[in-house]
Amino acid sequence: MVDASFLSDRGNVFEALLKEYGFTCQQVGPHAFGSPFCQPSKLFIVPSGFADPKYYRVLPALEKNKEKVARFIENGGIVLAYGAMVDDYEYDWLPMKLKYHMHFKTKSVRLVRQDSPAALLAAPGGKDCDGYFTEHDGETAMELEDGKPVVVYKRHGKGHIIAAALHEYPERGFIEWACSKERNSLKI
Repeated sequence: MVDASFLSDRGNVFEALLKEYGFTCQQVGPHAFGSPFCQPSKLFIVPSGFADPKYYRVLPALEKNKEKVARFIENGGIVLAYGAMVDDYEYDWLPMKLKYHMHFKTKSVRLVRQDSPAALLAAPGGKDCDGYFTEHDGETAMELEDGKPVVVYKRHGKGHIIAAALHEYPERGFIEWACSKERNSLKI
């Protein structure tokens, strides 16, 4: 069993970070995603740029397996979905209403909900943002100075969805929460 799964057809950019934090991270290719060859995990990471084929070619796999993603979350899994990196995008493969607009900028980000697990993702302050969320039915955990949400959180069943329009690796506290020994590894 592994702690985290990273959906990618271009290498595993999270493996070294999670190893540094004391956790394991497997790369899951789009063809293996949702198949019996995809090992159970606690955290499922969708990379920044997942909707633009010049960065990754994983969007068809997400769309094809949206029911499996929903079941993973309902049963206690955690999804960390980064910015789509296309002008406007609706995350219709997630079991929540979530719309995104791409706008690259280094901006000051402030914490709105300290009690949210998503608050563990990154410390407030100057952050590289690839956009912001224009609509959602979750809770805003972090926002830009103008109030535009950049980290959104929603509880779904026993699990959690965290969407982030930040170009930042998750901080240790977030990974320790998401991959804690008390959590069960689940099949996607």
